[in-house]
Amino acid sequence: MARAGTRPLVSFEMWFGFDVCVLPGGDLATGVRELTSGSSAFEARSARRRTLVCSHPRPLGAWLCKAMLGWLLLMVCARISQMAEAGGMKEVLKGISYGPAPLKAAGRLPNDDFMADSAKAQWSTSGRGDLAIMKKLGANAVRLYGNDPREDHKPFLDEAHSQGLQVIPGMSDYPYTQMPKNCITTEYNCYSQIKEQYKSNLENGFLDKAGSYHPALKTIIVINEPDLKIPGESQPKKFSRAIISAIDGMLDAEKEAGASGNFPNFTATFSFGVCTACPGSKSKPSLGQMLELRRAMEKPEDYGYTPKNDLAKIYRSRFTNSFNTNNPATDMKPLFLDDYEALFATTPVFIGEYHAPHVPVGQDLQKILSIAESSSLAGISFFEYQVRYDKGGSEMEFGMFGLGVQKIASMDFFGTSFPVWCLTEVADKKSSGVTVVDELAKAFGGPGIKANELCVIDPQKVPISEDGYEAVLSLKDVEKMATFVSRVVEHMGGSVTDKSQLQSFAKRYTGSTVVVETARFLAAAGNFSFASMASDLGQHPSWISWDAMAACVADRASDEGSVGQAISYACGKLHSFNCSELPDSCTQDVWLKADYVLSLFYLRQVTSGTPLQDCSFNGAAMFAPASTYRAIDSRCVITKDAATTALSEEGYQTVISSNSTAQ
Repeated sequence: MARAGTRPLVSFEMWFGFDVCVLPGGDLATGVRELTSGSSAFEARSARRRTLVCSHPRPLGAWLCKAMLGWLLLMVCARISQMAEAGGMKEVLKGISYGPAPLKAAGRLPNDDFMADSAKAQWSTSGRGDLAIMKKLGANAVRLYGNDPREDHKPFLDEAHSQGLQVIPGMSDYPYTQMPKNCITTEYNCYSQIKEQYKSNLENGFLDKAGSYHPALKTIIVINEPDLKIPGESQPKKFSRAIISAIDGMLDAEKEAGASGNFPNFTATFSFGVCTACPGSKSKPSLGQMLELRRAMEKPEDYGYTPKNDLAKIYRSRFTNSFNTNNPATDMKPLFLDDYEALFATTPVFIGEYHAPHVPVGQDLQKILSIAESSSLAGISFFEYQVRYDKGGSEMEFGMFGLGVQKIASMDFFGTSFPVWCLTEVADKKSSGVTVVDELAKAFGGPGIKANELCVIDPQKVPISEDGYEAVLSLKDVEKMATFVSRVVEHMGGSVTDKSQLQSFAKRYTGSTVVVETARFLAAAGNFSFASMASDLGQHPSWISWDAMAACVADRASDEGSVGQAISYACGKLHSFNCSELPDSCTQDVWLKADYVLSLFYLRQVTSGTPLQDCSFNGAAMFAPASTYRAIDSRCVITKDAATTALSEEGYQTVISSNSTAQ
């Protein structure tokens, strides 16, 4: 704090622990702690507070003193910055761009939101494990494209955060160019369209219940390559108006949602094209677009927009520049960075898509990361995780993983079933004998992965279906088939009591024995299927214990989106029960709600007694024995057992009905 009776000119107490003041009379006194070569930036910031004092009988002298102190503070800042970089304190962004379309040929998808629960079979550790793979490669961030604001993105953010990955989501092109009354129809004023979209994002996972931003969110891409589509680089005032109005809408969405905590930065990711219509571009790629946007943020009225927020302040405090490029690292300084650092001394920048496919990947990545460590470049997001077969053409030059021949699961992606293929490594076409995956892992400093582990079929994870059975069958491994059979039994409400009989059954369905015991098995030998397995188990063989209190409950290995769809379907069929009248204790999360609705549905609606068919809901549910659901949470499971059924009218009526039937 300043001494009593002084008038502070500049306060640096937050960062350095001292103020700058002007006092009447006296001499120049400084109390700046000497920054020795062995001290750290943190120690410098934690130094005991001192007061820098200027005095001079004339105002001019005082202002000269202030200028000298300003110079001194700049030197202090520079020294701290040097120590931070020398000590390796700068964390370089090492991201991977992620758009894993499950198609092996040209085609269309019903949606492109791959951070939705519908794509969980690809990104989660319970599925293919894409995010965990990124972490093993040394990545610290994942950049995304599609963004359906109606979808709950919390599971993806949670998974990424658990893997230590920052998430850089982008706003969809839909409100800008595709939806009815899009930004083009409103003269590139995108305030209302983007505000509503972002408000839904905040409600569906970006904020927690207390209003704090999810810790995985670091940067939000307001729009990708606006200079190519709204309407193009020849009309910079229009694409600038679109961006600043979009940011203004996002800021108001935050206010209305009561957002708090560590706010993410905003960015607009430009192409690496030259904007000849942008003043000051110096014929350098991306620079003209960035200069134009800065002018628009500082003086939005000149761009035909009256903001509701202080956009100039937001630019200074919450904005990062970014661009996409397939140019190699050797181009970055002469084409961009040298001029950028002179024009944007205080605004960070990162490369949102980086991959130069016509040079050796490993060498190029090492060079660009080295540049990032010693410049204003924050880092890169490597383009991209998977080859986009669906786009074809030059787009197939990118991607570190291809799709293999083995289907490891199926996923219901926005109403359409798609296979989840195992991954294969893509060779670096410019370096003999190495793969893009291995080269990226070396550059990113990750332990890497083993190619022979990418297509591992896990009998604990494959779906309880014909697809799952065929995947396990391809292994020709009796132990793995036995594991799969045990899961099937559990999903039918039973538990294995005789391991030797389980092994014999698994041998038959692995095709490793021709021993048959009945005419039915003889007829089916060599032509086993999941349907025949379910039929055999449905005969209730003696080596399985069947639980009379088994119930249809949510499968905790599924995802919230699929479970939510199961609830909606069951509620639509339960004409004798209104799903809005669930007990309060069973509305705390989707799993408890599903336990209540699905167990009631099975008891009231199902008469066939085929749980694999009637209690599957596309893998969202299981007909579990009591030992399974009681080990999780049985308070919302309705059964005929008076001692354990849910304490509700439906639970009571089920027990009464059971007793009446027994009498």
